[in-house]
Amino acid sequence: MQLLAVALITLVVWAVWGWMPARSAFLGGMTAFLPNAYFAVKFGSPDSTRTAKDIVKRFYYGETIKLITTAVLFVFIFQLPDIMFAPLFTGFGSVLAVFWFALLARG
Repeated sequence: MQLLAVALITLVVWAVWGWMPARSAFLGGMTAFLPNAYFAVKFGSPDSTRTAKDIVKRFYYGETIKLITTAVLFVFIFQLPDIMFAPLFTGFGSVLAVFWFALLARG
């Protein structure tokens, strides 16, 4: 769903404002999606042989890696020319919102 949100926000921004804002929205969305995807693949599979302490430890490790990866991606993006901050953070926030809305829909 998050990857679909990246595509949707990029297409909407491109259709309304053009290529440069759409590029920024795409990069913002991917900055949210890639660390989340890594976390889900690496730490999302259940393992019944682990203790609760091991699970919590792995969770915190995964969250730390996710936050560091997000920061590094933003540092790289800020080095690019012609980055537009409003679309960048709109794309980032939209993809994060998908996660929270999915949690609310399940609850």
